[in-house]
Amino acid sequence: MVGIPMFAEQPDNMVHMKAKGVAANVDFNSMTIEDLRNAINTVINDESYKENALRLSRIHHDRPMSPLDEAVFWIEFTMRHKGAKHLRVQAHELTWYQYHSLDVLSFLLTVVLLLIFIFIKTCSFCFQRCCGRKKTKRKAE
Repeated sequence: MVGIPMFAEQPDNMVHMKAKGVAANVDFNSMTIEDLRNAINTVINDESYKENALRLSRIHHDRPMSPLDEAVFWIEFTMRHKGAKHLRVQAHELTWYQYHSLDVLSFLLTVVLLLIFIFIKTCSFCFQRCCGRKKTKRKAE
């Protein structure tokens, strides 16, 4: 595998794949045609990349039972335990506004608006104290 990570988790993924010996990494920002050609030739011509990829594939596909046997097990498990209510996702028990996190969103919005209000009031108070008109009482003569 020749990886050209660009954003998010891709650089981290390529570091892991390179450490496992199944990938060559090419930097997107400083990549030249020669760098890409060298990386492709390295992956194609070096047998260790293929051997490591096959080893990882065997590890990934090694299962204790076939997918059909596993499906049969879970169907029988669900039937034995009358629907397996203990495996249901607890999100089904939430109200609609909790499910969509509207309660959390409203709380955060309230906090942000309160902070903005306090900031504006503090700035206006400081502005009036420092730069406001100074009213002086004139004594009547």
